[in-house]
Amino acid sequence: MMLVSCRIKTLAIILFVAMATSYCASKNYLVVNYQLPSETVTANESDISLIFEDQRAEQALVTKSAKMALKDFSGDFTLIVVSDGKARDDKKKRLVGAFSLCSMIKRIFKQRFENAGIRVAPEDQGQPTAIEIILKEFKLDLVERKWVVHMTYQANLLKQNRFVAGQTITGNAERLRVFGNKDAEKVIGELISDAVNRLNLEEFFPSGGA
Repeated sequence: MMLVSCRIKTLAIILFVAMATSYCASKNYLVVNYQLPSETVTANESDISLIFEDQRAEQALVTKSAKMALKDFSGDFTLIVVSDGKARDDKKKRLVGAFSLCSMIKRIFKQRFENAGIRVAPEDQGQPTAIEIILKEFKLDLVERKWVVHMTYQANLLKQNRFVAGQTITGNAERLRVFGNKDAEKVIGELISDAVNRLNLEEFFPSGGA
């Protein structure tokens, strides 16, 4: 009986070490889960153009302390889009691909617009109506064992290249660092989902037409 007990304890220790190693294993990318909101917007335009500009004063994605903790992080992200299923608490996840920060955020906005019923035209097909996303700030920091992330962007509605309306969205989020990069990935996904989904599309495309 003692031998069996020792074997169980040994197995438990091995499993714990294996799990800890997998959590702490360094990788050169972060996985971001973007949660789509449930919404529908009626827009008169058949298609819109999506314009993205990076106007961050500080181009570094992470602070020195965060970079040391993330080790091999190259600045790339793997994007997963999450949508609600038919059943309660049912989530559907779709792997979209690997992106740099700016290309990922642009793709997330495209997902948001098309999920709301607003079609985004290909980049080589300019449209009279455009939504311009200007990224002002994006920074991941590690402060006293907490991941802290900041994001600010300006969203402008343009018609015939003229400004019609604009919104500025700022968000902050934090999460305690427990194992490896997992908590950094979670806090980034939570912040981006909140910040992108707070853009009021009804202000740009009021019901009944603009």
